[in-house]
Amino acid sequence: MIPPTDDSIPEDPIGAQLDNEISALHEQISALKAQRSIQASTILSSQSTRLTLNRLRASQKQVKPSPTTTDTTPLLSASTAQLSHSRENLYRLCAGITTFRIQDPDPNAVDDGKVLGLRIDVASSGKFLRPYYIMLNKPFPNSELLRVHRHTIPPCIPLSLLVDRYLPHGKGSASMGSKEPGARKQDLRRFARALRKEVVGHHNRVGVIKSLRKEFKLDEKVSRKGKGRERVIADISAADAEAKQVRIEWVDGRIGRCVVGDEGEVRKCVVIGEEGRDFETERRVARGGMEGIGERLREGIY
Repeated sequence: MIPPTDDSIPEDPIGAQLDNEISALHEQISALKAQRSIQASTILSSQSTRLTLNRLRASQKQVKPSPTTTDTTPLLSASTAQLSHSRENLYRLCAGITTFRIQDPDPNAVDDGKVLGLRIDVASSGKFLRPYYIMLNKPFPNSELLRVHRHTIPPCIPLSLLVDRYLPHGKGSASMGSKEPGARKQDLRRFARALRKEVVGHHNRVGVIKSLRKEFKLDEKVSRKGKGRERVIADISAADAEAKQVRIEWVDGRIGRCVVGDEGEVRKCVVIGEEGRDFETERRVARGGMEGIGERLREGIY
């Protein structure tokens, strides 16, 4: 007898419950590991811990160590490494922009291969992202004008506009500190600040979109029964490369488009459904910033 070719598989409630419990246990284990790592780093980097370890090491040098004596050298090394790591993170978090010098190995490089590097650090969701780098040189003879030589800035950041505004190097431009009247002077400090603001704003907007997708469980697989009936938001995504426009799609067919400002505020919002524009939802979504848009979306649902 040929078995039926029906692709539908009956749901196993016991198996689904066990899967949910296993998933919850995995999440709990990950949270406990992260908590243990934080507590260990906090204890090792504290001043009282270092003083205690130094006293123990000094006492061990004076007395012949026994087999039961604990070697404090690995703990001191770990404490020193953790302290250095904490200082670096604090500096990167507070400064955000650091400068360094580079020597171009090319013998034919302009300005004898002298390159000024800018490093931009960005933190998102409690973690530092991969830094961005800007390389500047002075390619014009007898001039102190700077020009962008290389960079790792993503294309969605308007780098060329910022360069034209703060680092002009065309006709009528002057270097920093120049006293030429009427000249377009370069300002490296304002350029670095404006560039980092654009990069941070972009990552903040992308991070909010990711958190909204996680909040409404848009990236999770939904079965035909149960959770699928509770879903009311079908999709939330960036409508452009800069993530300054957010597209929201409801399950009932409504589609919205939000324009996000540089500070994270919702400047404009348009929601259109089968019966035309939904002005009530538009006012609710545009009432604040992107941070609380999840709660405002739920106001009209529950």
